[in-house]
Order: sequence, then structure tokens, then C-alpha cells
Amino acid sequence: MKRANLPVNKIAQITKVSPATVSRVLNHPELVNKETKNLIEKAIVDLGYNLEEVLQKQIDQNKRVIMAVLPSIDNPFYNNVMKGIKTSANSHDFDVVIYLGNINRNNLDHFLDVVKMSNSRGVVCLNRKMEKEVADTINSIVPLIQCCEYNKESTAEYVSINDYAAAKNATEYMLNLNYRKIALINGPLSFNYAEERLRGFEAAMEEKGIAVPKNWKISLPEVSYSLGYSAASQLLGAKEKPDAIFCAADVFAISVIKAAKRYGLRVPEDVGVVGFDNVEMASITIPGITTVNQPAYQIGFTTGETIYEKISNPNSRPRSILLDTELIARDSIIPENKKKRG
Repeated sequence: MKRANLPVNKIAQITKVSPATVSRVLNHPELVNKETKNLIEKAIVDLGYNLEEVLQKQIDQNKRVIMAVLPSIDNPFYNNVMKGIKTSANSHDFDVVIYLGNINRNNLDHFLDVVKMSNSRGVVCLNRKMEKEVADTINSIVPLIQCCEYNKESTAEYVSINDYAAAKNATEYMLNLNYRKIALINGPLSFNYAEERLRGFEAAMEEKGIAVPKNWKISLPEVSYSLGYSAASQLLGAKEKPDAIFCAADVFAISVIKAAKRYGLRVPEDVGVVGFDNVEMASITIPGITTVNQPAYQIGFTTGETIYEKISNPNSRPRSILLDTELIARDSIIPENKKKRG
């Protein structure tokens, strides 16, 4: 019995139909009338192929798809995560399709329809923390891996970092350099990372006995340069200014540097800046941005490997992974031996 790739063009010649019609029989037989379908299937058998094996092979090939759910395509951090996911997927002969938007109870049925129509074998969600019931429902139908954002109460595994520890460490670094009037520009608190980075920032400040004005802890509805610039202008244009700003994303840190120039302030002499993510722009901005290196590519690749393992072995032992971060020191903050003590 033959097992080589099916000669679509030869079958089309034998049955006197187009190659596209042969392809439809293999991929979407419901679109072809019964007579034509039977004719093509007979030709496949006459050529020495096992019809059942051919159709099953086609089903398997059509299902080698992973769906990645993204909140937006504007944040460069997600681009690096997606590169890691795609590298892993390609190494296992999987394709990756992207779904933009949030998933909640209201659109869950629609999302599951999209998963079915795209023949996705697994879902990787980079979106905001899902409700436990929503994540569990998806995970009961198709393997789900929560990437970056996660609800640890869900049955779905996750790959991320310890945002609380990373933010606390970054804030302590600033405090150790004798900065005391530190503000925070954060992302939307509907995201787990923003909640945890706020907690880490507040914990470090509280341990030092420093009260932070409420209007110095800014939470923005999305990570964007324009919103970050407005927030930085609000902080730096006020009479009482912070001497440093911790930014929950490098995009915000870049906004602070731009806003500082608007008000005639120098970075780092007048205001220190620390970012988060370590995107490429952080190293080429002038001054270079001191930032928390979140291993975006590694997060993506590990997520890809984890979803592949879950697809290949649904009964494998659940395991969630938190990857390490590190602080990358650049020129946007003054080292301790140069910072004047108050």
C-alpha cells in the first residue's frame, strides 16, 4: 500500500476535475457534492493508497495549529514573546495563528467557535488574567497555557516571571541609591503584572518608611507612549516633583525621558528612570534605560514547548514555570557614589 505524498494533480487528471476540487475533498469534503467526492476517493484507492490513512493524515496536518491570544500588537514586549513561541512551534511543525482581544464570559462561546474553525490544537493566552471559570472551560476543551498573565487558581498551567519580586528589587535598587521621592507609572490593574508590580513597589517603599503620594502611583489603561508621556508630564510638570520614576514598561520610561526634556530636566541628574522589560529601544535610547530584563523570548519559547508537551501528552503532570529576571544597569539613573545624599 502506497504511503508517499498524494499526487493531487494526477488524481485531478484521472477524475477530470481541478486540483482545487481534489484538495477540497481532502480538507473540506462537506463543500463537494457526493458524486464528485466518491469519484475522487475511488481514484485514490485505484492508485494504491489507503483511503482511511490518507484522510487521517490530512486531518492531522490540518490540526497542527496553535492559537496565540494577544491583547494588542503595539507593545514591543509581545513581539519578542511571539518570536519565542513561533520558534518553538516551527520546530515541532506547528503553525501559529493570532487572536486579538480579551476573552471573558460574554465572548467565550464565540472564541471557542474560532478555536474550532481554525483547527487549533492548543491555545496560548498572553492576555489579561482570565476568570478561573473561563480559563478552566477552555482548558477542558483544548490545552491552554497562560503566558505572562495567569490565574494561579485555574487548572491551566502558566509560564511567567515573579513580577512582585522583580518590582520590589528594582525599587530597592533605587532606594539604595538614595532616591526617596519615587513615583510609579504602571499599566492597567486589570492585568496581573500591574497588580504585582504595584505591590512590589509599595512593599519596598513601606519597608523604608516612605509614604508615596496617591497621585504619584499612576495606573494607565494601556501600555502606550502617548499615555506614558501624558502621565510623565503630569508628574514632572507639578511643583512637587519626584526625583525618580519607576516605570512598569520601557515604553513608559522612554516617555519619561521625552517629558523630562520638555520641562528642562536632565535624566539622570534631575530625575532617575528605571523601566521594565528590556526591549531593544531601552539600550539605544539616550540615555540608555536601567531596566528589569524580562526574558521575553525565553518566556515565549518555554510556553511553546509547554503547550507542545501538553498536546503530545495530555496526561502529563501539570507544571507551571516562573523564569528569573535581572536588573540591567544603564545611564538613566545615577550610581550611588555620584548621588548626593539629602
